Amino acid sequence: MLFLRMGARLLFLRTDKTEELKDFIVKKLDGKPREFEQCLDESTEDSTIVFITDAQREKTDIDDAKYIILIREPSSIFLASILTSHLSGLIHRADLGPACLIMRIAGDENKVVDRLKKSYDGEIISWKEGIRKGEKMDTLLALTNKPIGGKLGGKDFIESLLLLPHPVNNVQKRLRLEGIVFITQSMDGGQWYELRINIYDSKGYYSEHYRRLMLVLNQLELGMVLGETWTRDHALVLYSVLAYQVRLFTLYPPEKVKKLLLGLEYNEEGERLVDFDLYYRNKKVSWVDIERKQKKRNKVEECKQYRKELLEKLPEATIEKLMQLELEIEQKE
Repeated sequence: MLFLRMGARLLFLRTDKTEELKDFIVKKLDGKPREFEQCLDESTEDSTIVFITDAQREKTDIDDAKYIILIREPSSIFLASILTSHLSGLIHRADLGPACLIMRIAGDENKVVDRLKKSYDGEIISWKEGIRKGEKMDTLLALTNKPIGGKLGGKDFIESLLLLPHPVNNVQKRLRLEGIVFITQSMDGGQWYELRINIYDSKGYYSEHYRRLMLVLNQLELGMVLGETWTRDHALVLYSVLAYQVRLFTLYPPEKVKKLLLGLEYNEEGERLVDFDLYYRNKKVSWVDIERKQKKRNKVEECKQYRKELLEKLPEATIEKLMQLELEIEQKE
């Protein structure tokens, strides 16, 4: 489960020939002119956001940039390309902005922000102010409650951005050790959930359903797998079946994990594919525990909705892998 990663690097290029430099970066280095908000939506940890400004600028406000260009490479590779192009003479000066770190949090967001602010002498700030005030030896820490393994849009970050007066390497080292503590202290009860997922398939396609489960667990960064083993699942009194068990250590409450599992148990047509039984504190979590409703309930219809919600959380490439695994199972039957 990933809690911390680098964000895009901010690079300011000062020049008297803004048009010429912009055209070269776009045509020769595959740069993409964007608004800053678009850069946040499309960038990854390997990206560089380049601000092209007039040569006389000492500090950069986003509004001062003549052009903002997204580069899908780290700043070191981009600058090396500029140097070897023999067009570095176009650049009056190059300045690095504050480094960006992205941290995934859970629990009470305000508690996490307050603890980070106090522990790291931080300042709550906007992206615009953070870029204007931050120096190359500072760190902008963006917080989200979404999985951070892939792209994150601007809407995925919580409002509180922190400007920390420390080099990114120092912040990164500390947060690798302390980050989980900040998260745990902000959660209700200050604890994680240790869950057991039992996979049972009367047709014996355990490997295929295990791969489906792990595909979703990894993509959504649901937690850490602590162990796996074959076990006996007592489905009925005096009757047990063989099941494959996965132990999961997660931030998510059992009801939320159960909803995701039900989305994997059934397909879009409401056909049952497998049994994913969930246990917490040696008690089985039922589908009726997800939402306590007084009205008459239809399990199949609810599971079809959970399936739809699950697929909406997954990127297209992961959905294609999931469908391929399900097709393999169908072809074996």
